[in-house]
Amino acid sequence: MWTVHGQRLVSAALLVGVLGCTALGCRSSTPEPGRARQVSPPASPQPSTTHAGGLIAFVSDREGADALYVMQADGSNVRRLTESLPAVSHPAWSADGRRLAFNAGSPTASDLYLIFPDGTGLTQITRDAAANFYPTWSPDGRRLAFSSNRDGDWDVFVLNADGSNVRQLVNSPGLDDKPQWSPDGSRIGFATTRSGAPELRSVDPDTGLEQPLLPQPVRGLNPAWSADGSRLAYNSVTSAGFDIQVIAADGTGQRSVVAETASEERPRWSPDGRSLAYYSDAKGSWDVYVVDVETGTSRALTQSPGFDGQPAWQPPGSQVTPGS
Repeated sequence: MWTVHGQRLVSAALLVGVLGCTALGCRSSTPEPGRARQVSPPASPQPSTTHAGGLIAFVSDREGADALYVMQADGSNVRRLTESLPAVSHPAWSADGRRLAFNAGSPTASDLYLIFPDGTGLTQITRDAAANFYPTWSPDGRRLAFSSNRDGDWDVFVLNADGSNVRQLVNSPGLDDKPQWSPDGSRIGFATTRSGAPELRSVDPDTGLEQPLLPQPVRGLNPAWSADGSRLAYNSVTSAGFDIQVIAADGTGQRSVVAETASEERPRWSPDGRSLAYYSDAKGSWDVYVVDVETGTSRALTQSPGFDGQPAWQPPGSQVTPGS
């Protein structure tokens, strides 16, 4: 069975043109709404270096199936949100922090879902034979961008939050995926391999006009804007997998935040812009970490023998807590 572990491994293989977003678990039957329940983590989390509160959503197989979880930003109060959907991946918060989007399904047929952070309100918003991955919210919460192979190869699409009005924004012969909506709503960053190596570009969500993501060409993937739009974090390619880079929105000040012999993936900003959540195999298994952007000091938030990864930090706004 394909699992989120496979997704991670194939994602690294994207460097040689292999599609990263196809390795997910099996498609489930019609979902049943559930409520978040408390989960005792396999090991006590280490203290985090974060300066921000809120929740961090992440994916884990600690109970057998790849499911969606949330925890406090210090690694405490871990709760499982999805019960009926194996192979869940790529959670993304709405800008007001009140909903999560994610995808679930098989490598060839994956759909997009929404859920509240207390585990209620599970809603499927795509229903087709295609594979749909990497949802990201518009700042006003009305639309989501995502990557799909519904036109024969992997491109970027946008749809309304209720699943209506699906439109294609990017259409190129290369792999176009991992979209991220900018905080001001004016563009959607994404990774593409059309030039033969991972490259970051952006597209206007209304006109479809493309341009480089930053004033200078940037090689990488998994773009993530800080909440104020002043900085961008992304993954650069290394022999071990990926490192985490940060660069100013004007293309200056590029520097490495996490660069180890392990692979550090999918950085996501804290609400205050002082920390990044990511996941890494630095200690032999995949766990969620937080790093202080200025000092480079990192801590593990999870310590699971299986897979914990793909973290997403709840934006400022409602700061809804589990069970509220």
